[in-house]
Amino acid sequence: MRRLKTTLLLALASAGTTLTLGACGGDESSSSSTTPTAADTVAETGPTATATQTATTPAASDTGNGGAKTPPETELKIGEAAHVTIKPLDAKDEDKKTYKLDAVVQSIEKGSIDDLKNIDLDAAQKKSTPYYMKVKVTNTGSKNIPVTEDDPDVRFDATDDRGQDQGSVTVFGDFERCDDRKAPDPFKPGDSYESCLTYLIAGGGSIKAGAWSGSPEYILTPVVWK
Repeated sequence: MRRLKTTLLLALASAGTTLTLGACGGDESSSSSTTPTAADTVAETGPTATATQTATTPAASDTGNGGAKTPPETELKIGEAAHVTIKPLDAKDEDKKTYKLDAVVQSIEKGSIDDLKNIDLDAAQKKSTPYYMKVKVTNTGSKNIPVTEDDPDVRFDATDDRGQDQGSVTVFGDFERCDDRKAPDPFKPGDSYESCLTYLIAGGGSIKAGAWSGSPEYILTPVVWK
């Protein structure tokens, strides 16, 4: 089965520019449930404990040097590298080919809604709290990883304090607080890049963990960073 991962699209305000808010989907393997976004969960989210910031110091293992494959369901500390695989989103279900890479959640930080003051938000989003997850991806295999229609950073997930997956938001324009970068294309062996994913969490909730679900073996049993 395949599920649709929803991502909100936000546009930065600028002189003479009409702001838009839409949604796009990335197709991922397995799981029958739809990932809720911040906008989807506003009505059903109650007050939660005050959000806290996750430690942001990368561990020494953030080297991108490959190694034995990290098993599904492995729990890592923020900054530790996972030796995992990725399957292109446009690959056929019967295609078993995957590509090796190192994935790292480098930090998870709580932001302020004032960070988004130049972005057109609806009433529910204005009551949300932004969280920023910085990630790093390294091609540790022997072949180029296809990235034209599939940036590896979107294969990271975030889990809130209620245990629910949250979809990231994409800001169009320069957003220095959290720079969502594209992978190098071609993404050659030995290449790496760092990126940042933005999440809007409603109801006073918080992001508690990051996860990797980039290939079928990790979809239902991802590697998790806490």
